[in-house]
Amino acid sequence: MKKILIVILALALIIITLTACNTDNLGQYKKALEKTNQIKKGQSSGEMSVKLDFNTDEMSQEDIREINNFKEMSGSFNIVFDDEAEKAIFRNYFNFGGLGYDFDMFINGEEAVMKLPVIGKYIKISEMQQTDGDTKGYNQMISDDTMKQAAEKWIGLMKEEDVFKGKDIIITTPDGDVKTTEYTIILSNEQIKELILEIIEIASEDDKLRSFYNENVIINNDDIDVDISFDKVLKNIKDNIDKFEIENFKYTALVDIDGYIVNENLTYSIKSADEEITLKSAEYNLDVKNWDINKEQTFNFPVLTEENTLDTENSEDIPSLMEDLFKNN
Repeated sequence: MKKILIVILALALIIITLTACNTDNLGQYKKALEKTNQIKKGQSSGEMSVKLDFNTDEMSQEDIREINNFKEMSGSFNIVFDDEAEKAIFRNYFNFGGLGYDFDMFINGEEAVMKLPVIGKYIKISEMQQTDGDTKGYNQMISDDTMKQAAEKWIGLMKEEDVFKGKDIIITTPDGDVKTTEYTIILSNEQIKELILEIIEIASEDDKLRSFYNENVIINNDDIDVDISFDKVLKNIKDNIDKFEIENFKYTALVDIDGYIVNENLTYSIKSADEEITLKSAEYNLDVKNWDINKEQTFNFPVLTEENTLDTENSEDIPSLMEDLFKNN
């Protein structure tokens, strides 16, 4: 009887071990990602930080002072959204050079309004785009198809051994204490570079992203003597990607009992493999939380007046305002 019991226990341990080894961690994470991407309304917040180190050997003192403004940057955001009602409020904060700036955007149907930093006034982005004959799509920088393809590339890049299922963790959110399961993804330098190149190809075909870039980046500025066109920027990334090494890439997702990703953390570092490149290294950290998932949201949109709103007919003055903002920094 004792021998039979020992055999049964041994078999049970083998079954448990094999079951644990065959757990589809990648499939479970993929399912959570797909479900999270289908959220129609809720709230999100995030914090990010970037630390940069530069090669200043050939720089003047003035250039060094200017580039030092970007050695340490941080930011945060808070989003309230309802895709079905076409409403959203984005509150963003950026800090660099020891100075902080708020950028707020409000979307209510076909009306999009942005509150500019420093001057504290609003500008109707929707009216600016209507003057160009475009009354739709101003609230979407990247097309749905591009987002879908990028997500597929992200999932397709991974192998089962890249995804690790960790312990159960209880986190505190605005919804209260939430029990979650931890998934950690660690990718190599080669995998990340492959993903970047594939996303560049996808982005190059995105007319929405191209239009957004062309409308919001000052390309025909007399003070800029380099080609910063959309295609040139993408080409520069492709041409220089092998000059950098991506290290310590780690992504962690916490999935709640309903199968939604309620917390994400991404960290990685970049080091230059070319001594002639100005950027020597970079450290990046992003932490995002999701809550109030698919619950009714409240939106407090600003009341626009002649006093607090810029005249869109004089919108050509906006770039100079933004330039003064950075010059003052």
